[in-house]
Amino acid sequence: MGVPDANDILSDEHAVEQAKEYLRQGDTVEFFEFVATSLLNHRPPDPVHCCLHYVNRYLATLNDENGGDYVLKVEDDYKPAKADATPPDQDTYMKKYHVSDFVDKWILALIAEKRGAHLEDPRQAKKARLEFHKAYLEKLRDSKN
Repeated sequence: MGVPDANDILSDEHAVEQAKEYLRQGDTVEFFEFVATSLLNHRPPDPVHCCLHYVNRYLATLNDENGGDYVLKVEDDYKPAKADATPPDQDTYMKKYHVSDFVDKWILALIAEKRGAHLEDPRQAKKARLEFHKAYLEKLRDSKN
């Protein structure tokens, strides 16, 4: 999976400002804050699988016409199929699973694609971004197998 280069995407001040504006839309910042907090609290042995779990739950509620917006909670029901008996401390976990690099590349890929930016309906734009997250994480998962 080709990862966009930050220098290409954020080539000048105007590009940086556009990226910031895009990330402020549709709870994107809050979503990534949730992802980071969840990974640090649960410390799952497969961060991609954990994130895909949350994206699928969130997306399911947006697809449900009767449902409201799903509120992501760290204490949600994610249980890894194979958990470490004694999870590593946060610093060790961050290094072992390259969490910062994983999240940075994910954000850059989202910025490069700007999925949902052209949509006026905030719910549809959020759904488009979640569909991007799902596809991105599935590619990562499949490339590991």
